[in-house]
Amino acid sequence: MEQNTKTTKRNALLAAFGCAVGYLLGGKLLALLPVPALLPERLLSFLHHCAAAPIAEELVFRGAIQQLARPLGERQAVALQAVLFAVQHRGPAGMAYALVCGLVLGTLRSRTGSVWPGMLLHTLNNLLVFAAG
Repeated sequence: MEQNTKTTKRNALLAAFGCAVGYLLGGKLLALLPVPALLPERLLSFLHHCAAAPIAEELVFRGAIQQLARPLGERQAVALQAVLFAVQHRGPAGMAYALVCGLVLGTLRSRTGSVWPGMLLHTLNNLLVFAAG
């Protein structure tokens, strides 16, 4: 029985890390695509940061990764997705901020059972950062 539990936890970790790596590599591949000159740069930045990123990140980190990591325990799943979310962000300050956000959004996901409240909060956060920057 103990071996089965270890295997389940190992598989959960591997799946969560695989999902995070896939997300990172997918983002790098998308960055290589040519961007049409039809839209102004500021509008593209807005669409990326305030629409696409919050939706994709909530589905990947609080949806898939947190769910895949649940065999590790609920708190551990929240912590793991938050760490993986933070690693995706640039620089120490960005990583620290993303870690705190990941913990808050992961706890919200855990308590509500849905990624939708986190998507709304994540979008609001990114809108405020976008407006300030």
